[in-house]
Order: sequence, then structure tokens, then C-alpha cells
Amino acid sequence: MWVLLKPRIHAAAIVAALVLTGCTVARDTSCKCPKPVAYDDATLKEISQALRALPSDNVLHRAMEDYENERDDLRFCP
Repeated sequence: MWVLLKPRIHAAAIVAALVLTGCTVARDTSCKCPKPVAYDDATLKEISQALRALPSDNVLHRAMEDYENERDDLRFCP
């Protein structure tokens, strides 16, 4: 009798694990990817000039690089 119950116990354990971990078939649509801000050419030129005017060790260079990477990542956001 115990041998016959084992598959049911395993199935119940799997179902319980899925429920407890929040595994669902439907995707959560409440979280959407943000749209990156579109800059016109004049603004991009102004930003570029402002960055070139900064010393090469200025922290804003690193911050802008991080920002650029985030914008690139948004292209792959579902």
C-alpha cells in the first residue's frame, strides 16, 4: 500500500513547492519595462559636449556609461 501512495506524495510535494514558490503559468503584467527617453540630435550633441568638458576622472563618466548600459538592456526587456 505504501508503494502505491509514494507517487501521490511526490506529486503533492511538487505541487506544494510550486505554489509556495509562486510558480504560475500566467505572466504578471503589472510590471512593465520603462521606455527610454528619446533625445533629439541637438540635446545629444549638448550632452556629448558637456561630458567632453569634464575631467577624465570625473564620476559622471562612469555614471553615464552605466546609464548607457541600462538603456541597452531595455532593448531586450520583454
